Amino acid sequence: MEDDGLVLNIGGSSGPARTVLPANLRPKGGRWKDRMAERQRLKSAVWNAQREQRRAQGQPAAAKAQEADKQADKPASAAAAAVAAAAAKTKPHPPGARARQIVSSLFTKNPEIPTVARGGGVENKVASNAVLDTSSFEGIGLDAAMRAHMAEKMGVERPTAIQQNAVPVLLGRRVETGDDGDDGDDTFDVEREAGVEHDVFIQAATGSGKTLAYLIPIFHRLIRAAALATSGAAASRGLGTLAIVLAPTRELAQQVVETAQALARSAGRHSGWIVPGMVIGGDKKQSEKGRLRKGITVLACTPGRLLDHLENTQAFVVDNLRWLVLDEADRLLELGFAETLAKILALLDDKARRRPRVLGHRSVATSLELPRRRINVLCSATLRDNVRRLANESLHSPRFVGATTVYRSVDKAAAAAAAAVAAVGTDSGSDAKQPDATEGDGGEGRFSLPSQLVQRAVIVPAKLRLVTLVAQLRNTFRRQPASKVIVFLLCKDAVDFMFFLLAHGGAQAAAAGGSDGQAYADDLFGALDAGDAESAPESRAVARAPSADGPRLREEDIALESSVVPGADLYRLHGSMPQKRRTETFVAFSRAQGAAVLLTTDVAARGLDLPNVTSIVQYDPPADIASYLHRVGRTARLGRAGEAALFLLPSETGYLDVLAARGLRPDDESMEAVLKQMAKSAVARKAAEWQLRAGEVQAMLEQFVLSSAAASGLARQAFLSSIRAYATHVAAERHIFHVRFLHFGHLAKAFALREAPTQVASGKGNNARADDARRDRRERVEQAARKKPAFKRGNDISEFAVGDLAAYLGPRPKRRAHHHAADDDSDGA
Repeated sequence: MEDDGLVLNIGGSSGPARTVLPANLRPKGGRWKDRMAERQRLKSAVWNAQREQRRAQGQPAAAKAQEADKQADKPASAAAAAVAAAAAKTKPHPPGARARQIVSSLFTKNPEIPTVARGGGVENKVASNAVLDTSSFEGIGLDAAMRAHMAEKMGVERPTAIQQNAVPVLLGRRVETGDDGDDGDDTFDVEREAGVEHDVFIQAATGSGKTLAYLIPIFHRLIRAAALATSGAAASRGLGTLAIVLAPTRELAQQVVETAQALARSAGRHSGWIVPGMVIGGDKKQSEKGRLRKGITVLACTPGRLLDHLENTQAFVVDNLRWLVLDEADRLLELGFAETLAKILALLDDKARRRPRVLGHRSVATSLELPRRRINVLCSATLRDNVRRLANESLHSPRFVGATTVYRSVDKAAAAAAAAVAAVGTDSGSDAKQPDATEGDGGEGRFSLPSQLVQRAVIVPAKLRLVTLVAQLRNTFRRQPASKVIVFLLCKDAVDFMFFLLAHGGAQAAAAGGSDGQAYADDLFGALDAGDAESAPESRAVARAPSADGPRLREEDIALESSVVPGADLYRLHGSMPQKRRTETFVAFSRAQGAAVLLTTDVAARGLDLPNVTSIVQYDPPADIASYLHRVGRTARLGRAGEAALFLLPSETGYLDVLAARGLRPDDESMEAVLKQMAKSAVARKAAEWQLRAGEVQAMLEQFVLSSAAASGLARQAFLSSIRAYATHVAAERHIFHVRFLHFGHLAKAFALREAPTQVASGKGNNARADDARRDRRERVEQAARKKPAFKRGNDISEFAVGDLAAYLGPRPKRRAHHHAADDDSDGA
């Protein structure tokens, strides 16, 4: 050690080391002075990065000198290059420099995809949420006419697990609970026997029939009350609203109304007064007031509009209200409706206290078939702390109803679920039954999903996301031509762009390519369907200026036929669409008979029962675990088969461990297998063919974005909005989903962009028309500023102010009159 120190002390110094700037970071274009200044700035950044790296590593003086000599002969280190690259991104392009197009290979410089453990398949498992053979609606005691109508018109013959437990409780029947104890006391307890009307918390996996679980008892009791009434006023809509169902979204409220209308047809001669209806935001309040004045017996609504009518609509009669249902209660709280719900409950309680008491029980309003008080029902697929708090505050003598057991309280149900989770964790290899979906204080609860749901995770580099999505859709419709697929994205701009791209991207703008563009797409997709490499068209890389002609994104478009996925109809749904368009889209997709793709945000993730959905594609990962649960719950409903694919970047593979901790671990599916299936080239001798086919599809989509001004603008907006939306993941998952992990250049390929990310972010690029529009707008603003008269700013009015009257009044009208007079004199001359 001493010898080393001696050598270090006498080692000669060759002066400061020369900093060599990597070739890929040297500035190009513009004036030589600007290039020289930029080069000096980057060299300084590289030198500082090297010095900080040596200081952090604690190198001795001799090693530091040797390292400096080495750095003089080789490029900067990776860390220094990264710093310099970051500095280069923040620096605007030198004046006069031309924007470059970046045309890169899809299969180079991608991050390595880590190997993850593959889970076992679940294709042959028995459905866990299918209807039960051990019970029937007849055994529960349901009205005979309603049973026949449900079997013939609605296809519902037997109850599901959650309906078997929830319907008897809401009918006022005594049921065995999971925490009942036999104390040996046979004394008749009047209060216990009379208090059979309980508030109810319904919790089960999504797609298990929760909506019918609370609507069936409501309609059964309304029909029975009207049939057994012998005195008083006849049953009519004048009784007002007897049941209110609160939903977090307008689409879910509409779905509840449609189900209620189907049940109302079973009322026979009583159907004239049992009228379902809906009040939601986006509709005209005056029309809603007219419907409320006539009388809506079963009302589905959103919280804000319900509170508005309770406070301001005198014709809204809730004196006889018997049921209040909070559907998707966890979502209501997530959307910030906690305060609104508290006001609604307070108003309803106040109206109930002021309601006059009526003796007797022979009229409809006082019938013993109806509850003596208002029954509150909470429905939720998860049991979080905020939901438990709401349940404890709003439910009176509650019963917790799960798919397997009924408990006397929500807390006891949570404790039992925690014990079941612990038991499952100690014997993870057994086939023990999964507990109901819960989430405890620590957030370590486990969720349950239908066992017939096949979950898959596809690890996809950012550059290959777009072409892999196309391959996933084409493979799905190749297996099942009449499938319905829902694709979830994080933001509305991404929904609009994908809707437009998948509709027109295979046809290329007519103004740019004419009929030749359509012929190229037809040849390419024909080769993919036939699996014939000989018939594939020659790739084209001709760049054209963006054209203002061609297709446009129109608000009135409900469905478009896809040119990228031939034979499939495209739909879109997000919260910024007008209510009329949202309703029309929801109805059209629900009634679609052939291949259909719904591109949507999480607005369609909660509670919607879209029939015959066979596949879910999560193109963007969900913002939290609950959103994942509800997204995949749109398929595999009521015992039907379904599959759900989750797209993840290589940097996001840690999310699989988060899902596994909650019992939601999907199986792994390779990206190569998806692309090979699209190209039909699984044999070894065609190892490069699937890459060629994928590159051709990507090039075709990029060419369409380049040639269409509308597509280019939508792609830029979707790119920027997706980056902003990516930052909205919950804090607990920020170590997996963080913006600094994204490669913006690769991510731009997922939006069919060839522009550098800095150009996209600044609005620059190859769109000359957009640049001209911005330039014209800036010139108009500057011209208007020059024409604006400059008024003097007067001093503050004070007795000590210095100035004359003209300083306060500004330009005098007399001067303008003088100029006019001079003009008149000149004209006369």
